[in-house]
Amino acid sequence: MATMKQYSSCAALLVDQVESRLSDRAATHPRILAAIAATNEAIPPLDALRVTVGDELQGIYATLGDALAASYRIRTELFGHAELRFGIGIGDVEVIDRERGIQDGSAWWRAREAIEEVEALASDSGAAGLRTGIRDEREDANPLTISTVRLIDANIFRLRAGAREALASLLAGLDNQTAAKRAGITPSANSQRIINNDLRILAEAVHALAWLP
Repeated sequence: MATMKQYSSCAALLVDQVESRLSDRAATHPRILAAIAATNEAIPPLDALRVTVGDELQGIYATLGDALAASYRIRTELFGHAELRFGIGIGDVEVIDRERGIQDGSAWWRAREAIEEVEALASDSGAAGLRTGIRDEREDANPLTISTVRLIDANIFRLRAGAREALASLLAGLDNQTAAKRAGITPSANSQRIINNDLRILAEAVHALAWLP
């Protein structure tokens, strides 16, 4: 029997679509595939982010920071097309059947617990914008991570479509001229979106999380 591949101390990322039954799956699916490709190119995974069962996606990353960076990348790629929810678990992953995508391990158990937890929290009207759950049981886990992620979620949730587009351009590293052209507005209007919504501060917080071990 072939030796099963194992990743130790990795970050498992589980993604599902919020209220997917209310969406046009046929129209959304090609956009999701394109967003997955862009995310895999931008943030190298240990095991590529991909569609699994139904509307779920999964991928494995070397660090919590990489998993968070991937979550924000695919989220911004799909602004206006699909609303996503994320669960990240830190632990080990065992690849039981690579051909069929069957995996197991503590990282996946924790990712599932994390996504179920954030879904339950978001059902409360005071936390409706929460989208990211994390289960990190390492002794050196940063206690501020979950609070920071929740603040980012809450701020993104409040943004209108135009501001979300401006944030996506900031996170992608586009200059103001290019971002404005992509949005079909003037550079001055794009700058106002950034200033009025404190988007540079929000983008800095997102980028900082990518350095987490």
